[in-house]
Amino acid sequence: MTGHPTPRRTPAGPDLPPSRRRHSWSPIPLVLVLLALLAAGSLVFAGCGDKAAPAESSTSTAAAVATTAAAATTTVVPTTASTEAAPAEGAFPVTVTDDNGTTVAIKAEPQRIVSTAPAGTETLFALGLGDRVVGVTSLCDYPPEVAAITKIGDFQANTEAVMALSPDLVVGYSGNEEALAPVQEAGAAVIIFNPTTIEGIYVDIATLGKATGTEAEAAGLIDSIKAQIKEVTEAAAATGSRPRVFYALDNTLWTCGPGSFVNEMLSLVNCTNIAAEETAGVTPQAYYQLTPEQLVAADPDLILLPSSSGYSGVEGFTGDPRFAGLTAVKEGRVYLFDDTIVTRPGARIGQGLRVLAEAVHPEVF
Repeated sequence: MTGHPTPRRTPAGPDLPPSRRRHSWSPIPLVLVLLALLAAGSLVFAGCGDKAAPAESSTSTAAAVATTAAAATTTVVPTTASTEAAPAEGAFPVTVTDDNGTTVAIKAEPQRIVSTAPAGTETLFALGLGDRVVGVTSLCDYPPEVAAITKIGDFQANTEAVMALSPDLVVGYSGNEEALAPVQEAGAAVIIFNPTTIEGIYVDIATLGKATGTEAEAAGLIDSIKAQIKEVTEAAAATGSRPRVFYALDNTLWTCGPGSFVNEMLSLVNCTNIAAEETAGVTPQAYYQLTPEQLVAADPDLILLPSSSGYSGVEGFTGDPRFAGLTAVKEGRVYLFDDTIVTRPGARIGQGLRVLAEAVHPEVF
């Protein structure tokens, strides 16, 4: 839920104006309506959302139909057999590819969206789609408006709760595939996200923008995040300080190394992750556990205790006699910080990077 698969038994802790509809209707002169009806050959009322199949006709008939379709003008559009209108931005149907490599067809602009993770929920709101979100998880806590939205589960989506909302799009998260399979079989489009890098977050935002007809908003959001990250990384680099850091995923010394989302975040704030180094003969992995002896041997300059780690205060770590000799403990550089948005791979990841930078370089941020 927070942007990386965690091997821990305890789960990681963690506005835009409403989107405008793209359809506008203009009065059509009566004569054009009559022409269109004559061209069709009969009066058929099939329901407001149905599309008539194209009929074979003469050039003059096709011209009349084209004229009627252009509701904003009375000019007859000349028809040629080789002319085809280019698809407009946000036109549907569209196809997108999710993080599982699955190609997903979106038949029409989604109007009822369910999100199964906080990161997806935040991104939907940041794209101006909050008024279309009809279901979120109990873990979704931002923006405040989500408190009033129907809840469909927590770390695992509840299949029946999702289907009861009749969504046309589900923005899912890795690990929810089985629960969402019946929803997909019932006809809803299901997109699974699981970004493991900053670049992956950008890709997912762009994908969601295409799937919802908000490509311009998605591009703007990506640019905004990039600007935030650039500001933080430049300020962190300017400190000239690169402390060696231990990042505790939990209170049993699970941590994250190369290939993890947190490791990339630590690199961006100009510090050295000791879990990315070979420590006491242990080969670094994306997620693995150190022994107290291995941590003491690495002797980091700084200990970071995320709020999701299980520590309620720094005393839980500094009071452990096994760690009394650590440089970070002796120099008072053990920090407990709120990691909610640091590891939430969505619209606020630029702000999350600043939170991490404040913990690593408190003298500057």
